[in-house]
Amino acid sequence: MEVTINGKRHQVTMADDTPLLWVIRDELGMTGTKYGCGIAQCGACTVLIDGQATRSCVTPVGSVAGQQVTTIEAISDDAVGRR
Repeated sequence: MEVTINGKRHQVTMADDTPLLWVIRDELGMTGTKYGCGIAQCGACTVLIDGQATRSCVTPVGSVAGQQVTTIEAISDDAVGRR
């Protein structure tokens, strides 16, 4: 499966039902998105999916195909992150 994270396309080998958080951290090595509670309550795993704040610990990676995922790593690339 292919996912777009921070504007770059990535081939993902994990199962479609794997939480997006684990794909981001374990497969792609982006560790800015954190594991907190695992039940979508604390917000440590929040990413933007097509601009909408979403808890990645409960979002299956298969559900984000064709969408834009933005993690905290992308913040340093925009004007807000350069202040």
